[in-house]
Amino acid sequence: MPTENKRSAPGTTEKVSTTAATPTTWWLTAGALVLVGAVVAATVFFFTGDDTVTPDAGRVAELEASAVERDVAQVEELVQNTRTAHEELLPVVESLDGAVPADGSTSPADEEPGTGEVDDWLAATDGAAEHFEDVPSGETDYNIAHAGLANSVDLLGSAVVAYSGALEAEDEALRTEMTELAGDLRTQAVRSWSVSATQLDVLSLDAGHGHVHLYLPAAPGSGALEPDPAEDGDGAAEDGGHDH
Repeated sequence: MPTENKRSAPGTTEKVSTTAATPTTWWLTAGALVLVGAVVAATVFFFTGDDTVTPDAGRVAELEASAVERDVAQVEELVQNTRTAHEELLPVVESLDGAVPADGSTSPADEEPGTGEVDDWLAATDGAAEHFEDVPSGETDYNIAHAGLANSVDLLGSAVVAYSGALEAEDEALRTEMTELAGDLRTQAVRSWSVSATQLDVLSLDAGHGHVHLYLPAAPGSGALEPDPAEDGDGAAEDGGHDH
């Protein structure tokens, strides 16, 4: 039966009438859920006269085709985002390679980048990171490639920040330490990116877009993976799946 709740306010008394759930209400709710479940099941399964359940082959095929289309579209989008990020990151890696050579040597003082140039590197890594901010849920291989690329950009951004700190350091020992850290982070970023780029190459090929090689320059002995000898677009499906 109805009950009354009272909530006091200065000078007033408000009555709120609520109705308790009755057995009839619960029966109606449960019945609605059962009905919805039956409708959903009927879209995928046939119920035969002998109480056996047979999958609706046509509906199953339709759902599988829809999932495949989604996966292909996700891979294509990731390839395009990676291509754009790759173009933005190339100058950063090349500049860091010049400022912090992988062989441990020191670049000439007159070739040392200024603060403004380093700020441009940081802006480039921030811009590249934006291409991987949207994280749609996909197949496991797709998720691994996406996460790996995003983490690689973060590592490269950290390398730039470390190098910026080296330029600002007044203590020579700290400056050397920060420079070495920047070089290590740069190498880790490139190595991590190469693994994800290889995964992306496999995804693109499986999706019918053909090979796609979006590797960052890596120093010999860095441990970074290298692209296979195939040309970009090789192995693409004949229905227009090429990605050049």
